[in-house]
Amino acid sequence: MKLLSIALFSLAVTGCAHQPSIYQWGGYDAMLYRSYKNPEKAVELRDGLELHVSKMEQTKQKVAPGLYAELGTMYLQGGDSVKAVSMYTKERDAWPESKGLMDALIANVGNRTAAKPEAKT
Repeated sequence: MKLLSIALFSLAVTGCAHQPSIYQWGGYDAMLYRSYKNPEKAVELRDGLELHVSKMEQTKQKVAPGLYAELGTMYLQGGDSVKAVSMYTKERDAWPESKGLMDALIANVGNRTAAKPEAKT
């Protein structure tokens, strides 16, 4: 009986142990929260994501799902459609299940770029 109690206790303790995350998020959640609370922190979020993604790529680790797309959207909001499409393409290639959405976003960026009137000089 005592052995059974010890075994059940051990199982309960190890079953509730913190499991490490599959992906490295690089403080994304905290940075995102700060940028929602204070929109001026959006640049900090973009810079932090750029640094994190760069580190993950350099060490040949898989970037967490959605981070390329998030970074692409930030570039698009900042007016850099070329970088946005690049990030959407990386997201699509890294996460095939996102292909439909990423293709739609890439097409949307292309349509926005084509619809912009040419600046007259």
